[in-house]
Amino acid sequence: MKRRVTIKDIAAEAGVSLGTVHLALSDKPGVGAVTRERIRRIAKEMDYHPNTVASSLKRKTLHLAVCFPEVAGDNRYYYPQLWNGFRTYKESIQDFNISIREFAYPENGDGRSIDFQKRQRIVLKELEELLENGKLDGLVIHGNRCPFSAEKLHSYVDRGLALGLLDTDMPESGRLFCVSADYDIIGRTMAEIVMNRIPYCGSILLCAGIRDYPSHKRIEDGFDAYMRENHFDNLIYREYSNLICEENYQKILEHVRRPDLAAACCVSSRTSVMLAQALRECGKAGKIVAIGSDIFEENKKALQEGVFQNLIQKNPFAQAYMATRLLVDYLLKDMRSEESFVVGSQIVFRSNLSLFERNSVRFLE
Repeated sequence: MKRRVTIKDIAAEAGVSLGTVHLALSDKPGVGAVTRERIRRIAKEMDYHPNTVASSLKRKTLHLAVCFPEVAGDNRYYYPQLWNGFRTYKESIQDFNISIREFAYPENGDGRSIDFQKRQRIVLKELEELLENGKLDGLVIHGNRCPFSAEKLHSYVDRGLALGLLDTDMPESGRLFCVSADYDIIGRTMAEIVMNRIPYCGSILLCAGIRDYPSHKRIEDGFDAYMRENHFDNLIYREYSNLICEENYQKILEHVRRPDLAAACCVSSRTSVMLAQALRECGKAGKIVAIGSDIFEENKKALQEGVFQNLIQKNPFAQAYMATRLLVDYLLKDMRSEESFVVGSQIVFRSNLSLFERNSVRFLE
């Protein structure tokens, strides 16, 4: 999709402020005739077209929707921060003429199951009707296991929908942007922490989640890249699962019991829960290097007790906050973000855990 020129682009090209461009293009006083004509010429050369949605906001309500996984069951470990990020930003724009609908869908299940697909369709029926009937100006949706295909989303974009993604990109959807953590860097960071603390001969357990999940795969790839680039050949055991159940727990427990195991780390919240339990059960809590993923009550307790030495915070709060903000900025202010917007992640220790006790906008980037 061709990138649409914005007034920010024109201002940069003309070397003037956004306000000056706005005055010149809207034929308002406050700009000299020469400057006005130069800005108009630049706008024409750059093939600028006003954002019709933004220009009509004074006459109508802007209708948006967010669509994220529900927080029931195992989703309670990760997704509440996502919803909190969106709602925090929503509070900041309550004085604007904007209506935002929330749609929470079941995500933790077998995507091939007829029953699972039926439950998703029931929950998302109203959202689909709004999209089909062109009742939404914008949508922010979670890209991993997205309940809509890229082709279907693109059909809505073709009809005027402004689309923003978070967590996992789907470029073929026609989205404006995707906000995510830098999963490659997260994997590299995990590997560096581990290798700074264990012997060169120590083996490592990587609870690698689901290979088909781009975020999980990129963390694993980053971990492997760091090991390869730094010529570490430690044995790595890999456990591919992301569902909390007895079968998967027993597989992790079997790895943790290995006498050669020196470290263990996780790419997801759910595997962190099972790893912490396994470390406690076999008496290895605090005796091997262990890194959990994400911040929630169970992981904070594991960190405080020394079961985990670190947590990697992917910052879902900031991902949702920024994705909603970027979409609103696009529609309200004609400001277009870069297509890939990366939110900073943090390494959490016991000593700095208090910084993360509440969601905070200071960790947005």
